[in-house]
Amino acid sequence: MSLWSFEHLITVPATFALFLIFAYLLRRLLINKPYELRMLPIKIISAIIVIIEIGKQIYSASIGYDLYHLPLHFCSIFLYALPLMAFYRGRWESAVRSTACAAMTALLIGMLIIPNVIYGANRILTFFTDYLAFHTVVFHNLVILAFILTLFLDLHQPQANRSEALFVGVFGAVFVAVSATASHVLQTNFSNFLCSTIGIVADLVDKLKGAIGSGATNVLYTVIISALHVALLVGTYYLYGLIRKLSARIFKKSVSEK
Repeated sequence: MSLWSFEHLITVPATFALFLIFAYLLRRLLINKPYELRMLPIKIISAIIVIIEIGKQIYSASIGYDLYHLPLHFCSIFLYALPLMAFYRGRWESAVRSTACAAMTALLIGMLIIPNVIYGANRILTFFTDYLAFHTVVFHNLVILAFILTLFLDLHQPQANRSEALFVGVFGAVFVAVSATASHVLQTNFSNFLCSTIGIVADLVDKLKGAIGSGATNVLYTVIISALHVALLVGTYYLYGLIRKLSARIFKKSVSEK
């Protein structure tokens, strides 16, 4: 599988450009407004992704439900983390928002480097004719928009400490435990827990099965994939902190130059 397709080359940069322009205009309008008003776009995006997810579940049921459509993939984290970021207020408020921002950062990296792995070119080609394709494209791009707006509207500054990083890791570990367990119980490949869709990794797993057996290989593979998922979230938590500092400097510089 190629990392970029022609369809992604046409749509991804254009979409990012539109999002940046929209975020810039919204910043000019809202940056000096109260925090809850600045958070309103994230609340709207959160509501939309939940609504279209419900639509996906209904549509899947109408055509013969496919277990693969259960919200247990890595990107399904946004169905839980983004609404929590938008609406939760309490003791763990900063940690919850940091978790959402870490996951959004991970998706941003994916869309910049391997968009064809995030969703295939066929999803773009059938965007207007297939609800599942529509859902996939809109869902992921709305999350990217939420990430950009989080930066432009100054919605979250992570605490960048071990306690918050631990929260992000635990959140990821709980989600991974549920997803991995469901993959094996339902024999459905959520987040590649059952088998890898990357050819070179799948070949390596097959060779390992021949060496140490299927059972031991499956356990080892699941543990490694789980650890990589959690490590990705914790790593992107710190990466988001760096991006947030950089964006703050850019915005401060642009204001001082006016």
